[in-house]
Amino acid sequence: MNTRLIGVLSAVCLVFTVLWLVFLIAGVASAGPLATFDQVLAHVGKLDMLFYGTYVNAALVTIFAVTLFAALYEFCRPMSPAWAAIAITFVPVYGAMNLLVYLSQVTIVPRLVHLMGVAEHRTLSAFVLRQLIQQWPDSAVFVLNNLGYAVLGIPSLIFGILLFEAARSLRSSGVLLALSGVASIVGFIGIALGNTVLSNGSIVGGVLFLLALMPMSWVFLRRFDSAGEAA
Repeated sequence: MNTRLIGVLSAVCLVFTVLWLVFLIAGVASAGPLATFDQVLAHVGKLDMLFYGTYVNAALVTIFAVTLFAALYEFCRPMSPAWAAIAITFVPVYGAMNLLVYLSQVTIVPRLVHLMGVAEHRTLSAFVLRQLIQQWPDSAVFVLNNLGYAVLGIPSLIFGILLFEAARSLRSSGVLLALSGVASIVGFIGIALGNTVLSNGSIVGGVLFLLALMPMSWVFLRRFDSAGEAA
C-alpha cells in the first residue's frame, strides 16, 4: 500500500490531537472549580468559542483516528491477517461512540441549556443535562466517552505490537501506541471501580497517542523501502 498515506493521516491526526491538548489545558485554566454539577453547568452554559472549538476538534480527532487505523490495518494485514482483522473490528465502534458524544455536546447540549431558562422545562432539562454533559464525571456520556477510548485501546495495543515487529524505525511508535491502549483501558476500569487515580488513564492514553503519532508521522512520511525500513 501507499505507506506515505499513513504518514499524512498520522500527521493530520497529530495536529488535531495537539489542538485537543491545547483545548483541554485552556478549558481547565478558564473553568475554575468544577466540583459540583452547578459549577460544571455554569461553565458549559457559557457556550463560548472554546466550548464549541473543543468538541468540534474532538470530533475531527475521532474521524482522522478512524481513518488512520484503517490505513494501519492495510499496512499490518500482510504481516498478521487474523490479528489485523480482530483489531479493525473495534475501530468503527469507537468512532460511533465518540462521535455521538462529541457531536451531542454542540447540538443537543446547547438546546437543553437554553431550555433551562424556561421555567416549565427547567427540571427536566437539568436532569437530562446531568446525563449528557461530557465534562460532568457522573454523566452517562462521560462513561460512554471513556468506554469508547477503552474500545480503541484494543486495536491500539494490537497495532502497536504489530508496528513494533514490523521494523526498527517503528518500534517507538509501536510501544507508545500500545501503551496508550493499555492506559485507556485502565482509565475505564478506574471509572468503573470509582478509582480517581486509575480513571485518569484515558487522558494519559491520549497524551501517549499524541507521542506515538510523532515518530509514526516522521517514519511513514519518509516512505518505506522494500525491506520495510524507512527510506
